Amino acid sequence: MKIAASALLVLVFVAWTGGRVSVAGEGRSLSKVNGSVHAEAGETYDSISTVNGNVRLGTGASAGEAKTVNGEIVVESNAKVGTLETVNGSLEIGEGASVSGEASTVNGSVQLARRAQVGGGVTTVSGAIELKGAEVGGKLTTNNGNIDLTEGARVRGGIHIHKNNGTNWGWGHSDAPKVHICSTCVVEGELRFDRPVELRVDSGAKIGKVVGDDVKRL
Repeated sequence: MKIAASALLVLVFVAWTGGRVSVAGEGRSLSKVNGSVHAEAGETYDSISTVNGNVRLGTGASAGEAKTVNGEIVVESNAKVGTLETVNGSLEIGEGASVSGEASTVNGSVQLARRAQVGGGVTTVSGAIELKGAEVGGKLTTNNGNIDLTEGARVRGGIHIHKNNGTNWGWGHSDAPKVHICSTCVVEGELRFDRPVELRVDSGAKIGKVVGDDVKRL
């Protein structure tokens, strides 16, 4: 009877929390439905996720993936993660942090600080992409956002700005996106623009082939 009563108490607690916190793999994964999640500094996790809330990886923490639907993701300095994914929220990747795979959002900006690295591509539909002395192994992709590369940033997979398809994601973004590449920055691969853009390439920058019928060089 005591065992049965204990089991009942556990079930009542789980129902009361509404599945808001799930810890699996001996504390190696954290998940919620409503609320933010925080990977403690220096700790290692398999997965960090929530649906409605922010995700934060503390300094030096590591995780296989970090994701949310409605919320931002912050990766603090020297943290490591496999992939980053959100729908409505920004991505902020701190100094010396690394993402081995893709970093993507739909409605939100993406910011990479000095010495930050993303092994795959960086993608947003409506939001700016800013690289400050950071490196991206894949492609920078957006529909409506500005792109700003400074302090020797390097992009190995090129840049692609897609045509504004007129869906909800494009509302309020009729202006031509602005792309700036600093004098010490490098963009390898093709710079493909499927819609009008304003392109500013500072003297000394190294870029690949520019493809687009309506590119205004500043």
